[in-house]
Amino acid sequence: MLGKGHGNRGKTGRRLLAVGLLLVMLPGKPAAADGTDDVSSRINRAFRSHKTVGAAVVVARDGEIVYEHYYGSAVAKTGEPVTEDTYFRLASVTKMVTAVRVMQLVEQGQLALDQDISEILGYPVRNPYQRKTPVTLRMLMTHTSSLDPHGGYSRESNTLRSLISADKVRKNNWYNETPGSVYRYSNFGAGIIGSLIECVTGMNIDQDVGENVFEPLGITAAYSAGLLPDPENIPYLYNTDGSLADSRAKSTGKPWDEEPDPDRHYRITVGSLWMRPADLCRIGMMLCNEGKTGGKQLLQPETVRGMMDEQCGKGGITARTPYGLCVHHESTLVKGKTFYGHQGLSDGILCSVYYDPETRFVFVLCSNGCHNMMDNRVAHLTRKVFEIAWKAFGEKRNGTAAREGTGGT
Repeated sequence: MLGKGHGNRGKTGRRLLAVGLLLVMLPGKPAAADGTDDVSSRINRAFRSHKTVGAAVVVARDGEIVYEHYYGSAVAKTGEPVTEDTYFRLASVTKMVTAVRVMQLVEQGQLALDQDISEILGYPVRNPYQRKTPVTLRMLMTHTSSLDPHGGYSRESNTLRSLISADKVRKNNWYNETPGSVYRYSNFGAGIIGSLIECVTGMNIDQDVGENVFEPLGITAAYSAGLLPDPENIPYLYNTDGSLADSRAKSTGKPWDEEPDPDRHYRITVGSLWMRPADLCRIGMMLCNEGKTGGKQLLQPETVRGMMDEQCGKGGITARTPYGLCVHHESTLVKGKTFYGHQGLSDGILCSVYYDPETRFVFVLCSNGCHNMMDNRVAHLTRKVFEIAWKAFGEKRNGTAAREGTGGT
């Protein structure tokens, strides 16, 4: 059936969480032997210093989740806590998750990284300033497409064809730059990726990615909150100043078109995905494990490596871009080390996922509302919490799994 959330989780995690919450509430609780109490206390201080409403941190190492921590409120007014069942909107991390499906289609020959997207969409697409150079999927995934998001992209009445077709010649939707030659982060380009998926599969983006990525991984996720099977686990969303951005009812009540419509679905894969943090961590674990998880090979090892590769010099890309194929290269988290992943920010929403194939370390942070100050391209809160998690679980091996209940606010 179209438009439903995918995957399911057992009750074991809920029982563990209940035990964890009980232990947290007991007076005089001794320090944990593995030091996770201290880790959680420091993370809580970072959350409080950034006026965080609710958040979750999940860390994996060597293919196993070794730490989970749930903090604050899913609903600030009532104090309803964030738990392991709470969904978060991933914002721009949606792009990296969607790229897993894109690369499956590349492996299957339904999409090609360096194919002119005109051939997929069925009408000519050209930058009117640079008509000789085609726009390709690789350019969309590396943010080098030369698409300008300020020329009508945000108006829902516009169709994709009306914005980018060479027949329409709307110069305000393009930068005067040769596609592939300059890096400019483009939500517009990332949204078109979803349209291309719908074009070649003939399926709605939520149904297609659900069946081919989420279900094989055994996770629950959807490109619209209203499609999730348990809406009671959707948090309220807050702005950076703590004011309400979206209530649960508003998030779940947003309209959803269940039919595939590439001409109008060019914003969905920009930042609409909802997922639980532990499930997002499993996607990072799969990428660390060269596309394999739970005995299933979701992507081939060379494909996963290609997603992380430097793209300058490939397929007409001459720009130095910090992105592989929808995967960001981040070298400022730990001196002398590059992590891979993505960050998403929207109002007070923050989502970060970074992974290291060498140590198979995966870090996930999600928040439904916090102060989103930036520090050298990375959210300051992410940087602070990552530092704590890396020192505890990345620099040294720690084989003890830990799940923490909601921390004090």
